[in-house]
Amino acid sequence: MRIIWGILCCLSLVIAFGPVRKLRLPLWCRWILGFFAFSAAQGYVLQKLFDASVMCPDKLPFFLLVPAKWGDIAILLTGLFSLAWILLRLCRIKCPAWVPLCSGMVLGGVMLWLGVRQPPVQERLLEVANLPAEAEGVRIAVIADLHIDCWREKRWCETFVARLNALQPDIVVFTGDQVDGEIECRREDLSPLAAIQAPGGKFLISGNHEFMFDAEGYLGLYEALGLTVLDGRIATSRGITFVGLPDERSLVVSHNVPILDRLVKELPPEAFSVLLVHKPGIAPEADARGIDVQFSGHTHGGQFPGLAKIMERFNHGFVRGFYTLPEGMQLFVAPGSAAWIGFPYRLFYTSELTLFTLKRAPHAE
Repeated sequence: MRIIWGILCCLSLVIAFGPVRKLRLPLWCRWILGFFAFSAAQGYVLQKLFDASVMCPDKLPFFLLVPAKWGDIAILLTGLFSLAWILLRLCRIKCPAWVPLCSGMVLGGVMLWLGVRQPPVQERLLEVANLPAEAEGVRIAVIADLHIDCWREKRWCETFVARLNALQPDIVVFTGDQVDGEIECRREDLSPLAAIQAPGGKFLISGNHEFMFDAEGYLGLYEALGLTVLDGRIATSRGITFVGLPDERSLVVSHNVPILDRLVKELPPEAFSVLLVHKPGIAPEADARGIDVQFSGHTHGGQFPGLAKIMERFNHGFVRGFYTLPEGMQLFVAPGSAAWIGFPYRLFYTSELTLFTLKRAPHAE
């Protein structure tokens, strides 16, 4: 984080001595704008002053958290745009000085808003060749990377649950990273999850972020809220057998193959299986073991171009949307319903509350 802070400070100086210096404003105005640019790069210093965690800055007051998160992305974008503006001037291409300044600040605000807003609903059709008759028409809500935290608190969670219930899903599944922060800070914020209505069941697995705090405590809290934790377990509902894999603290690909092997052996004969696993990289192993469908998250859909390529590299090429594997398994990598507060920015690859309707494929006999 210190390296990132250093980069942002350098970019703020580029802004101050680049386009800000060339604005047709009084000198005192340009000095104020330059100081504002440098101040906007001090989100890391603010967190240190309040002894706030990088993972979830609960101790940082909300009125400072918002400008700190906006300042990080705004200075990064404005600084890069300012470097481009300087290159254009060196090439004798005229561009008004206000263009990189306004572009970076506005785009930064848009990216932050897209990262923290309520996710739009996306209804999808999932056609499966061997779908049991009992599962025909079943509606499954897939919730990935909810990241309830010091920004998305109880009120945000209440609104999310109300929107989820309005969809009237038969089954709700969570694919990990439901929360950030210490458990005592999140008990009340997570309480609205108890109001989720799903007659076919509410199933949940852990993500790596649970293990960055108190995984055992959080899994117990989820159970107390009426969510069935499937870490290392299976459960059957509406003709669908859900297979749950736990996660761990690692940010890279998880390989819980021994646990998967054990669970596959426990599957009923001819079961229609749906694997719930936070990181999508285990999909080739799941496909080879006869799993029918896999729901994952973790990548947040890439969040925006560029970052998506990095996510792809660390997740066996799986970033967002549908993938069909060699043995016929269908993988869906959810774009996430939110994003980690440490880097809550999105552009193009937006969040989503996904509702699947299951249907037997037309060519199936």
